[in-house]
Amino acid sequence: MKLRYILPGLFLLGICLWVTANVLGAGHGAHAFDFFAACAYPAVFLVDLLPGLPDWLSNTLALVAGTIQWFLIGYLVDKWWQRRRAESRTQPSDER
Repeated sequence: MKLRYILPGLFLLGICLWVTANVLGAGHGAHAFDFFAACAYPAVFLVDLLPGLPDWLSNTLALVAGTIQWFLIGYLVDKWWQRRRAESRTQPSDER
């Protein structure tokens, strides 16, 4: 399973849905895709450390940083899963 590709893809799809819902539902209150903006908060905190950026550049960097964040999370989960599977193959079973 390649979570390093699946997680960033789902994140980008969710951000596209979030932007679409914001544009189409402007002025109609909250919508179901608000949690996708919160998925990138750890990466957005790093972007906020850069002073004096225009809004469009800050938002673009937040999108890129969020995608990289989810790629790294998927990569770490993939590596953990591979290690776990390798360890389970090398251990003898308890069958009697």
